[in-house]
Amino acid sequence: MVLAALALGSGAAEAPRVSPPPPEGEAYLFASLPEGWYARIETSKGTILARLLPDQAPQSVAHFAALAEGRMGWIDPLTGERKAQPYYDGLLVHKVAFGKRFEVGDPTGTGRGAPLIYVPPEGAGPLTFDRAWRLGMTRSGLGRISGVLFFVTAVGEPYLTGRHPCFGEVVRGRDVVQAICEVRTNSAGQPLEQIRVEQIRIHSVGDPPPLPEPRPYEPPVRELRPRKPASGQRL
Repeated sequence: MVLAALALGSGAAEAPRVSPPPPEGEAYLFASLPEGWYARIETSKGTILARLLPDQAPQSVAHFAALAEGRMGWIDPLTGERKAQPYYDGLLVHKVAFGKRFEVGDPTGTGRGAPLIYVPPEGAGPLTFDRAWRLGMTRSGLGRISGVLFFVTAVGEPYLTGRHPCFGEVVRGRDVVQAICEVRTNSAGQPLEQIRVEQIRIHSVGDPPPLPEPRPYEPPVRELRPRKPASGQRL
């Protein structure tokens, strides 16, 4: 798809091996953590720290990290303008499944307006949605997996395993996830209280291998076949 190709541009630079230090006063978030890559998600409800899973879901992690840090261009769905800046900064949580999960990544607030960037089916590994505190990429009704929209779970949801890439695990700030998942919503699941993602930044602990680069992916087109009418029913 043209928009996906434009959003990716000429390719993202390889992730740096040395990440910026955590903000002053938040070093405790990274204390005693194993070597690896982590996403620090600052929200208006508090800070969430998630361990990323590049071995399990390489392209989901690659897209998430590159968009978060502004290393990959994207098309603004509100203006049509091509941008190269941190994507998630300032976005609102646009959907909450009460007590279960919240979703981020759509500037229009509808869940249907994110840039048309996709990732392949992946995420099969030891960490699944059978347990709480997972990060996953959102899957559309057509089976396409967004490389932009992501969700965070507060409970185990086994039925999500195999349908959505599991690309991260919340290791700090689980109380923040729970608080977001308990806000009141309207009938469409939109929070009645504005919850903002202030910023998402990627940090390393130790000296892990570089993150993979995001690569363009076009989901296969599904052939829509007409349904056979039931006996006596007209088309």
